[in-house]
Amino acid sequence: MQKVNKVVRVNFAGGILGMIFGSSKGKVQSVIQSENSEGWNFIEAITDQPNLIIFVVRLLLLAITLGLWTLSTGYLFVFEKPR
Repeated sequence: MQKVNKVVRVNFAGGILGMIFGSSKGKVQSVIQSENSEGWNFIEAITDQPNLIIFVVRLLLLAITLGLWTLSTGYLFVFEKPR
């Protein structure tokens, strides 16, 4: 039986607002439930590896928002389902 794969990126918020209002468990759970309802099965989670440009953008966002918000490292979720 052949299978089809799909990769979904899940990003989180960083900074002070991300620490206060961010729910990584809730976001991960909602993404997995959404994909499962479409017939996709979760296979693996891979930590996203940001490059230098993304790191600089994060620092700029922190400086502009006075530490309130920035992008945070997320995950790549791999799903599969039968063809």
